Amino acid sequence: MRSRVLLALSTFIAASVWCGILLAVRKVEFGYFSYAGLVWNLVLAWVPLVLASLLVFSYSRGRSRFELGAVGAAWLLFLPNAPYVLTDFVHLEPEHRLYDSLLIASFAVTSLALGFASLLLVQLVVTRAAGALVGWATAIGSLFVASVGIYLGRVQRVNSWDVVHRPGRLWELARMRIDDPLGNPHLIGYVILFGGFLTLAYAALYGLSALVASQRNSWPNR
Repeated sequence: MRSRVLLALSTFIAASVWCGILLAVRKVEFGYFSYAGLVWNLVLAWVPLVLASLLVFSYSRGRSRFELGAVGAAWLLFLPNAPYVLTDFVHLEPEHRLYDSLLIASFAVTSLALGFASLLLVQLVVTRAAGALVGWATAIGSLFVASVGIYLGRVQRVNSWDVVHRPGRLWELARMRIDDPLGNPHLIGYVILFGGFLTLAYAALYGLSALVASQRNSWPNR
């Protein structure tokens, strides 16, 4: 088990380094650094995985429900930062489209993988604590909540830190939707489409990992 964890962590680190190399090559070859913000987005995509790992550690040590809930809430707050990088294609510039597409895709796939890995850990904890049905409900619900966060970040230009820095702005946005839940059809459509995409992608990854695990367990011992 530990070897698999180390392999996954090494893969994520290698993918992050690869992203950095692509960004450095772009700067050297084309003489300007227009995608530097991708680095910060990738750093933020690591945060949910760190928090999910902390949740697993806390659960295994029998921490209180309050502590587990606090870590889980922090994880959910930062989860949108991982799939958010998928929307960075809006920054694709007219020149060097081929290279820039590979560059952004590398950051996006790495960030999404980090987010899905963190979700898998959280689902594991919830499943152990409350059963498979609650585990899946938590996973799917988290992806749709993350879709709301992505919309707020891309369209309203708010981020996870605004919970501390600008809580009034977040309350203002929330109150608008409370007063008129159906008043923003763009938000509703975006959340349904993006949340559906994330759910299907995560389910495919989950199914693939389950298939690999079942095949491995069916191999004869030698």
